[in-house]
Amino acid sequence: MTAFATVAHGFSFSTSPSSARRSVVSQLAMKSGGMDSYEAQLTEAVKLLASAESSPAPSPVDGAATTYASAAPSVDEIAAAMLASSRAAATAAQPAPQTIVIRDESSKEGNGLTSIIYAAGIAFIGLPIWLLLSSMITPSTQQSSVMAPTAPTPTATNVAAPSAGVMSLPSSVASSLSAPSAANSAGVVVLSQPITKAEVRNLFNLWNDALATGDPATVAKRYSKEGVLLPTLSDVPRNDFEGIKDYFVHFLEKKPTGKILEGEIFVGNNWAQDAGIYEFTFADGGKVKARYSFVYVYENGEWMISHHHSSLMPEEVVRPKAITKDEVRGLFNLWNDALATGDPQQVAARYTEDAVLLPTLSDKARYTSNVKIGPNWAQDAGIYEFTFQDGSAVQGRYSFVYAYENGQWKISNHHSSIMPEGAVAAMKKVASMET
Repeated sequence: MTAFATVAHGFSFSTSPSSARRSVVSQLAMKSGGMDSYEAQLTEAVKLLASAESSPAPSPVDGAATTYASAAPSVDEIAAAMLASSRAAATAAQPAPQTIVIRDESSKEGNGLTSIIYAAGIAFIGLPIWLLLSSMITPSTQQSSVMAPTAPTPTATNVAAPSAGVMSLPSSVASSLSAPSAANSAGVVVLSQPITKAEVRNLFNLWNDALATGDPATVAKRYSKEGVLLPTLSDVPRNDFEGIKDYFVHFLEKKPTGKILEGEIFVGNNWAQDAGIYEFTFADGGKVKARYSFVYVYENGEWMISHHHSSLMPEEVVRPKAITKDEVRGLFNLWNDALATGDPQQVAARYTEDAVLLPTLSDKARYTSNVKIGPNWAQDAGIYEFTFQDGSAVQGRYSFVYAYENGQWKISNHHSSIMPEGAVAAMKKVASMET
């Protein structure tokens, strides 16, 4: 109830509302839209009533003025009535207090109802969560059972406990990586050791530097523990340290220096390959080309030679080198010029490694091997002996050069001579007797 309604209700104390009172009610009703609070409306109502009481009363009609004046309430009475009415209205507007009933937990009926409600709540909330979790877990479990039905469940004995930020491997896998095997018997294997093509080519330089030391053992150390060497000038494969070192004992006597002319490089996983053509220059100025294949492996923290195959250029070996008859005769002049120097080394340099010399004034043949084989030709030189029917025997020196002609080996050159030392002694004796 507003203050204006309360003032209007207060007029019920008067049995004969006057026109002044009706005027107050009218003014209060007009002002009801401009005031917000109850206190402001009440204050305005009191002011209007006070103004109405101070106004002169209308003229009495039929002697009723005295009755009217005596029946009209005073301002204090109206104010007291308005305050009482306001309090009653405020009390009526408040909601009635709710009664809270606490049931006894021991009550069988109340406990049963509570249990039903509690179970229904759990089912209502838990069912969606259970369905969600089962949809996330069940497919992976089914897939695992299909893919690996017999796989054992990891236990503390075969799975290492992972630490923070570290992935642990099963002990069976870790042991297979660390345990020696047939593929990992020589040294330690490191997975994916990186190397560039330039670094692969530089591995040849390390081998070439080892040649420059003149030490066969230093060269042999460039090969892996199970390295294999198929050398240029030997038919025997070398597959151990001593065999490789033995080959370089003779090869290093020429003081070779290698140089790669062309080659292709391929890099694999812990191995690399370099194959092509290289050339060696020797101390006497001679040069020779050969084909090469190097296979390198990463062993014990170093790149080592696992396989080295070196071979002569096949076309130069098989295809005859063209030469004219005049050029052949000129070769004698080169030998004769060497004699003119008076230096035995220069004369000896005109002979091949396996050359044969049957000297003019010596019975002793000079050669490392009396047989030499070339492309479609061969030579055999040395000393032979003939026995005659009368029982006499004589020794002589021989040189045979054979050539392959029309499907047969034929003698191309045969040189035979008596042993010179006896002949020279006889000639000297004859000369002395003539003088």
